[in-house]
Parts: sequence; C-alpha cells; structure tokens
Amino acid sequence: MNEEEEALEALMVAKQAKKKKKKKSGEGGDNGDGAVRRKKKKKKKKQSAVQLEDQSEADASNNDNYGEGVAVAAVASAMVTAEKKGGYDDFDESGGRGDVELAEKGGHHDHDSDDVIELEQEGNMGNGNDSNNDDGEGQYGETVTADAAYTYEADTEIMAEINQEGLVQVDEAGGIQAFVAETVAIDGDAVGIIKSDAEVETEEKKKYTKYFCGAVVVIVVVIIAVAVPVTLKVTKGRQRTIVREITGDPTQVPSGMPSDVPSSMPSSVRFTEIVRKLTDLSGNALKVQGSPQYRAAMWMSDQDPIQNIKTGGTGLDLDDNGFEQRYVMALFYYAMDGNLWKENKGWLGEDSVCKWFGIEGSSDGCPTGCIERSDYVGEYDKVCRIAMGKQNNIFGELPSELSILTEIRWFEIQHDYLFGTIPKSIGTSWTKVHTILLGSNFLSGGFPDTFENNQILGTIFIDQNWFNSTFPNVMATMKNLEWLDAEDNNFSGTMPPTITNLKSLRILNVNNNSMTGYLPDSWDENNLIEDFEVEDNNFKGKLPPSLAKARFLKDFRASRNQLSGEIPEAYHQWENLEELYLDGNDIVGQLPQSAVPFYSGLQELSIHSNSFTGRFPVEHFEDTFRISEFLNFVQMLLFSMRLTCYNHYYCGTKEVLSLHNNQLTGVITPNICARRNTSLTYSRLDHLTADCDDDKIKCDCCTCYENGELMDGTGR
Repeated sequence: MNEEEEALEALMVAKQAKKKKKKKSGEGGDNGDGAVRRKKKKKKKKQSAVQLEDQSEADASNNDNYGEGVAVAAVASAMVTAEKKGGYDDFDESGGRGDVELAEKGGHHDHDSDDVIELEQEGNMGNGNDSNNDDGEGQYGETVTADAAYTYEADTEIMAEINQEGLVQVDEAGGIQAFVAETVAIDGDAVGIIKSDAEVETEEKKKYTKYFCGAVVVIVVVIIAVAVPVTLKVTKGRQRTIVREITGDPTQVPSGMPSDVPSSMPSSVRFTEIVRKLTDLSGNALKVQGSPQYRAAMWMSDQDPIQNIKTGGTGLDLDDNGFEQRYVMALFYYAMDGNLWKENKGWLGEDSVCKWFGIEGSSDGCPTGCIERSDYVGEYDKVCRIAMGKQNNIFGELPSELSILTEIRWFEIQHDYLFGTIPKSIGTSWTKVHTILLGSNFLSGGFPDTFENNQILGTIFIDQNWFNSTFPNVMATMKNLEWLDAEDNNFSGTMPPTITNLKSLRILNVNNNSMTGYLPDSWDENNLIEDFEVEDNNFKGKLPPSLAKARFLKDFRASRNQLSGEIPEAYHQWENLEELYLDGNDIVGQLPQSAVPFYSGLQELSIHSNSFTGRFPVEHFEDTFRISEFLNFVQMLLFSMRLTCYNHYYCGTKEVLSLHNNQLTGVITPNICARRNTSLTYSRLDHLTADCDDDKIKCDCCTCYENGELMDGTGR
C-alpha cells in the first residue's frame, strides 16, 4: 500500500468512527429532521473523499515527495473537522484523545510532533460533551505551522455563500482561487478579511470628503439664494434709489400656497364659477397660485364683505353688472401691493368701490369718482377716476384688466414704483380719458400706439421714467393734446413734423432724451404753443424760422444740442417771450441793437457757450428781468396752499442773465448790478455771468470767466 492509499484509509477510519459515535448518541432522541441532515452530511463527506483522492493522485505525478504532504494534510483535515464538529474524541471510540498513526517510509510520526501539525485549543475547547459540540457554541483557534501543507475541501454551500458575498473568488470546481489578504479571521461560522489600518483610513477619508463636498454645495446654494443684490440705475448718468416704506405691520407668513380650489364648501364651488366667469378677462393667471388675479378671485369668493341685498349674505352675485369692475379694482390693489400704501382707506372694504381712496373725489368730467347709473343707461356706477396722487408707495405692473374701465377720465400715479410697460389694451378702451399722469416711475418700452387718434386725451405726463423706444408718433395724432411732458427718458428718433398740427398743444417738453434730426418748422399763428423745450438732445440744424409765428410762446429752451446759424430776425418780434435758453450750441451772429419786443418781457436769458459776437445791448435790459404782477400772485397763492407746481413756467422764481463763453463786449451797468441785492424777493437777479477778459465785458458784480474758465470771486 503506497502513501496515498494509507492517508485515505486513515481518513476513512476517522470518519467511520465519528459516524458510529453519532449514531449511538442520536438513537432514541433523533427525529426525522435529524436523519435528513445526517444524510446530507454523509453525501457531502463522500464527495469530499472522492475529490481528495482524485487530487492526491493528480499531484503525485508531479512531485515524488508530495505523498507525504498529502497524508499529513489528510490527518490535519480530519483533525480540524473533528475538532469543529465533535472534539478530538471522534478519533477514539473509547472516549479518550485518540492518536492517528501514519505509516510512512522510514519512520513513525506522532500527532504531537512539532514538524507535522500542531493543533492548539484557544479559548474554550470542547469539554467532550457531544451536546455542547453539536450546538456549535464552543470557540476554537487553529494554528498551522509555517512548513505544513494541507488541502481542505470546503462545504459547497458555504463556498457558494462566500462567493455570493464577494469576499473571495471561487473557481468552477468549487475551490477558492488564490488571493492575498493581510489578515484572515476564522471563527466557527465564517471566514472574513480584516482590512489594514491604511485601507480603513483611506475609506474614512473618502467618506468624510463626500460629506464635506455636500456641505459646501448646500452653503453655496443658500448664499446665492439669500444674497442677491438689486440695483436700479437710470440712464444718462442719472441714478435713482428706491426706498419702499412699510406703513403697517407685516402680515404673517402663510404656511403654504392656497390650493387651486378651496377645500371648504360652498366656497370651492363659488371660486370655480368665478374663475370660469373671469377667464376671458384674465386668462390662465387666475389659476396661478399667488398671482394678483388669483388672490383677487379668492377675495371675491370668500372675503368680500359687501352686502348682498338679494341673498342677505356678503359678496356680489356673479351675474351682478358690477362684479367684474369690483374684481378689477381688487386686482389693482393686489397687483400694486395695496397693503403697503401710505393711504388705502376703504380698499377691500364693504362699501362700493366708488368710496375707496383715489376713486372717491372729483376730477374734470368725474365729479364723484364714478359715473352714477342715473347719468346714463346702465346698471351700476362706473369708475371714472383713479387718482392715487404722489409718493403713495405704490409698487407693481399695471394690469391689462384695467381696460374694462371704459368710463375712466383721470388716471394718476406719480413719484412711485410702477415698472414694466403701459398695457396696450387701455389705449383701445380708454376713449374718454383726458388726463394720464405717470411721471417719476420706472416704466419702460414706449407709449402705446393704440391711443392713436384719441380725440379726448389732453394731458400726458410720462416724464422721468425708463421709456426707451423711438419718440411715439402717436402723440401727433391726438388733436386735442394740450400738455405733453416726456422729459428725462431715453426716447430716440426724430420729432414728427406733424406735431405742429396740434393747434391746442401749449406745453411740449422732451428735455433730456436721445432725439435727433431737425426741429419742426411748420408753425403758424394758430398754434397755441407757450412752452417748447428740447434741451439735452442731439437736434441739429438752424433754429426754425416759423417758430416766430407762435405768438403765445413764452419759454423756448434748446440748450445743449448741435444747433447752428443765427437767431432768426423774426424772433425779435416775440412780445410774450420770458425765457430763452440757447446755451451750449454753435449759434453765431449779433444780438439786435435796437429796442425790439424781444427784449421787453425777458426774465431769463442764457446764451453762454456759443459764438455770439459784437456789443451786448445792455441798455435794453435796464428795465427788464421783471416778474409780472400776475406771476407774483400765482406764486403767493401756491405757497399759501402748500401746493407744488407741475412746471417751472408757472413756478419759476429765478432771473438769469448768462453771457459767458462768447465774444461779446460791453459794460454791465450799476442798475443791473443792483438787481443782485439778496434782500430782493421777486425781482432779484439770481445768476449773472460774463467773460471778464480785458477786451470783453466789464462787470463788477458778475460771476466772471476768463479764457473760458471760472474765476475765483465775484468778478471785478
């Protein structure tokens, strides 16, 4: 018998001994399940024995000394299996610790020999009690000497589980493929790889790096969401700062957005019906939670306190003729931040909208704020006036739904925070409006061309906004337009020549825009123009001669353009001219030396920074620069009433004679200097400038310039 056969026989003897012992101990107390388990284990052991024999035969051909190693490994395998499943007693039927003898070439090896296999018991070795060992509660340690070679056939089920968990790689034959692990932990149930400290530290760093990056992203998002600066700048070097005033305690922050349809009944049904009724007017905005349209519809549905005469409850019936008008006024309130207005008396109250602040009152053509139903064929009182005044802390975009107010006559929101564009729809429907006052806001775009051929509109204030379109030619079609103030915007393009067809036009102010081209030159005696202002633009060419026919002209301002040529001689016949500003151009020629009507009424003359030559006719200014008795009366009346003027023409208090940066010569007389006395009120000459070079004007009371530069002191 060779070495392989002897090793196999030793293994089979050990297994049969174990089987007999378990059979004896299991009689009488074993059940059906135990028999099944033993049957499965027996099958696995036979498979293991066959595989061990096949492996031994294959390896023997490669190494003559391999047989000894296989025998040793078989013994070690049997002893390890016995130790795990039943203790060392399985090797000795008498119950003592058995010895395994191996017949080898030339000698006998005892199982205690150090150079074969040393099995150590660590922790709690089994006490020989089969019940304890079967339960698997004992813990064992196994140490194999460095020189020992062994083959151990693992349980197929255990190997499948190990492979599933991805701990090691298992080949097709069910064996473990070679791998390197720094530390291996073995207990009674499983085999696991213990990672090194370096590997653990690396994984911890990766984990904390992910946490850190996530925290950084969250912080950046929060900073961007919270700290977004908003700066409003006005074009052409002007800057305006918005300061919103909170006039009342802020409302509580809502816990969430309202639902599309309120959950309560019957309000939800009423809200749905309101949305259906108003869809043609407001569209899908009614379904956008939090929009002004949505909030106004919710108010009409659930909160409107107006008494319903028919039902005895509150809120207008949907078929009430005044329903849409009340909705639009509630919409205006929500769209303009009505809860923050300085004055909002009556708004969203139980009274008719005709009693709300800004509507109640009297304006031209609208004596009571509404056109009462008795004044025309209708079913309800119609709003004809919205006059919110100045600086009422109104903020928002004008809603297009205002177009249903077809009886509107007066619309005013000034020095507030309107932005966006003027809705085109109001131009089509506001056919009876005669006054639109929207000065000093933040409106942009252009003036709607839907106002074309409006026969009623007489006053338009759109000054000091952000309008940036070409000059609205629609203005030239409003034949009853009397006052147009479009100052301080960014209108471009040319002034339509047909503007002179507006015979009722009295005040035209387009100062400080970006307009180009030539000034209109088709004025006639029928023009009522009194105040024509085009300062700070890019107009070019000569002064229009036909303007001399405007016999009512009192104020002509064309400073800081690109005008050239001489002052037309026909201008000398202006009898009512009081203010003439032509500075900052390239106008040449001499002033008239004779006493012409041109000089008789002048209060302000500014012709500096041009190319005028010749003698300044100072004698014609001895008795001029006066304030008329009528203007004195107007100023005192306005002061006593604490009113603010709309235009400097009616409120001007300064007198100006500005002559510097020209080639004029002459002497400023003592009579004129006496007008600089600060004790004078209405006749005081506020500004007096001249070129005080040796060969130019001599003046002892002027603000002097030499070589175009301002001199220190008051002159010589």
